[in-house]
Amino acid sequence: MESFLKASKVALSDLSPYQIIRVILGNQTCDLDSAVCALAQGFSEYVNAKKHGQSDLAVIPVLNIPEKEFRIKTEVVYWLRSHNIPLYLITFRDQINLQNLQNKTDKKLELILVDHHILPNEDIVLKPSVTNIIDHRPLDPAWSWSNILLNVEIVGSCTSLVARDILQKNPDMLDAQLASFLIGPILVDTYNMSAKGGRVTATDVDVINKLEQLGRLRTDRTEVFNKIMNAKTDISELTVEELMLKDLKVTNGVPIAVFPLLVENLLTRENAKEMIEKFGIDKNCTVIVLIGLDVSDGRISRDIAVFSILCDQLGNDIIQALTSSTQPPLNIDLVKEIREERYSICLYKIGNLEVTRKQILPIVQRTALLHNNERI
Repeated sequence: MESFLKASKVALSDLSPYQIIRVILGNQTCDLDSAVCALAQGFSEYVNAKKHGQSDLAVIPVLNIPEKEFRIKTEVVYWLRSHNIPLYLITFRDQINLQNLQNKTDKKLELILVDHHILPNEDIVLKPSVTNIIDHRPLDPAWSWSNILLNVEIVGSCTSLVARDILQKNPDMLDAQLASFLIGPILVDTYNMSAKGGRVTATDVDVINKLEQLGRLRTDRTEVFNKIMNAKTDISELTVEELMLKDLKVTNGVPIAVFPLLVENLLTRENAKEMIEKFGIDKNCTVIVLIGLDVSDGRISRDIAVFSILCDQLGNDIIQALTSSTQPPLNIDLVKEIREERYSICLYKIGNLEVTRKQILPIVQRTALLHNNERI
């Protein structure tokens, strides 16, 4: 892995010898699953290129956040360090200009999307360069992809799909370091292979068993899971604003932030509500959806809050959509409503513990789209 990342950085410093620039791009959340997918898939692409003698091809994995935000991704930093991957060898989104590369007439940009298949508005121009998608969520019917390779399957972790491909095509790559590296996000995304989380599939089980076998690992899965979760929930040095950015996605202008603690506890932090309001002002949005997750003592707890500027109909529409949802049912119960001079926060407990942002995002997306269309 380290030799590949060194080669990637060398190539990035001088792309002139290369005709094809193959970029493996994770999603904008840059959680552990996305980061590991980008790096591991990049490594696999690099090995394939070496096997076929493709000297005109540069392979560059990119974490889809600015470098300054990397410290916020505490579990990613921990996991890379624990596998002796030098952080200075990582390439971040603000270190490569993809649109500029796409516009070069003497080079071809090939973009592989991992752990997502929808481009944000600022990246839609890159769609012609997408050649391959690896994702573990259902394809959005609003996005049509043709003449590209699609590896899309509903599994617990996108890393399971990347690892399965490596197991099938490049099993000789798998040493103890890479096998262990791949196992981490699979454990996190399946809540330590727990049936209670409702995310484990046969593919996840098969892949993790093979990784342990071929990597000759005697993995204490619970210990690995707990260490990553401890790193993920180590938010002692993070401000509320940084927590908002730690696991953030935006759909149709509505930010959806996920926290490694319950929103109810987040709101007890000093100036938390004021910081959430400021975040909304900075992002020029009137509604923010906040999702809390607490995993402790082997139990999962979830809650959700809708922050909205007073008299904002979109906030009311999203609350109505969440409370009335049947596919999936969220089973949410109102905990409390906070009303201030300029905004309100409605906090709910989520009864259906199998629900994640993956299921909540489409609900918010549809509601916001309908709201925006009615305003036109």
